[in-house]
Amino acid sequence: MDRASTILEMPTPRVVAIALTVCGLALGQDSSPIPQLVLENEFVRVERVTIPPKRQFSREQKKDAVAVRLQEETAEFVPTGTKLSVENSSEKDATMLLVEINKHWDAEMRPCAYPMKCVRETRAGGEAIAWTTTLFTNGFVGVATHKVVRGATLTSSYYSAKGSDRIVVVPFTELDGNFGGADAELKPGQPYYSAATEAEITGKNAEARWLVVRMNTPSQ
Repeated sequence: MDRASTILEMPTPRVVAIALTVCGLALGQDSSPIPQLVLENEFVRVERVTIPPKRQFSREQKKDAVAVRLQEETAEFVPTGTKLSVENSSEKDATMLLVEINKHWDAEMRPCAYPMKCVRETRAGGEAIAWTTTLFTNGFVGVATHKVVRGATLTSSYYSAKGSDRIVVVPFTELDGNFGGADAELKPGQPYYSAATEAEITGKNAEARWLVVRMNTPSQ
């Protein structure tokens, strides 16, 4: 009797262990991806978030941020106190950069729309060689996408008579750039911070595409 009782009771701890393991795996699958810090200074903090297939990333923003989706080459403004929720419905990893802005401006962020001119062409020899598209701005923070054809160069000025500008460049393709005399070769998704008043981007071997978050600090 004692021996039979022992045999029947032996599987119980194993069943409990399996149940705990399955429960742990389920919790791991439901957890939100952890952002990785890639750039930080007194003006901005940039994190990279990799969202696996069929998973979601969500959190409440404690600072104003620009969420840049690299695969879609799009961006959205996420105000302080807003819950950001991004779902990856594809079969591949999705990558997003969160550009958090340390300074908050109490001004409404407005998307660029008609009758405003949102797309500006740069032409050479009668041909369009570059395009700048303003996405949204509140006068202090502005976001625009840029595209330049192979072999052409786009020069952008960030000079402001009423203050100083700082930019975060988010490449969608490989970039060859010069920022105030400093050369930079950037890979897709590699953020670059600069306080230069002028930037030159060249589509050296192929079309180049990128996004710029521009932050203006008015003079005191």
